[in-house]
Amino acid sequence: MKNYYLSLAIIVLIVLQPATIVCGKGDGKKRDRLCSQCRACDTDKCPPSDAYPHMTAFDNTLIAGALQSDYVGSNDRGVYSVPVVVNNTYFGWESTSGSASGYHRFRNYMDKCSDETYLTVDKHGNVKLRALEKLSNLGDADWKSINPPKKLNHREFRFWFSHSTRKCLTVFVEKTEKRTLGVADCAFDGSNPLQLFAFRYHYHKAFCCCGKSNE
Repeated sequence: MKNYYLSLAIIVLIVLQPATIVCGKGDGKKRDRLCSQCRACDTDKCPPSDAYPHMTAFDNTLIAGALQSDYVGSNDRGVYSVPVVVNNTYFGWESTSGSASGYHRFRNYMDKCSDETYLTVDKHGNVKLRALEKLSNLGDADWKSINPPKKLNHREFRFWFSHSTRKCLTVFVEKTEKRTLGVADCAFDGSNPLQLFAFRYHYHKAFCCCGKSNE
């Protein structure tokens, strides 16, 4: 009888344990950081895969901000190059026209926890997510697409030229899996491929909210 009650107690404890959130449909892979940081989500379904794509660096790493990857904390306003982990990255980046002709603005669509969602650069060259309303210079959020040389003009890679700093978005060389984005003098001859970026739509199963996936 003691063994019976002991087994029953163990079962009850297991049932009462908080469920571990697993993003995905039965793939069994945890996204602990993505799913635990921000439970509030204002969408009931994922956007179409052609609406909010991933930004990809020349080395096929992904460009991610808060709530776009397990590598980035929800309170981190930085932007990073992170390894591709299949089904472990959300859509995405929304592109809108900027204030200057030919320029674009990029917004982290997935961060529903903050109003600091636009890809910007400050006067010190730090690339971070900020709110447009808090910028003293809206040019900090404006990026212009410039084609690379013909030998690199494939797979839709582009330079992104900052309106305010007159420099190019760049992945910094660091000996870590998560590398920082900043700006540097533009190497339009293609000698620095870490200044080339493309938008991709080929991740057919990506997560836009905990427990919801785009097939």
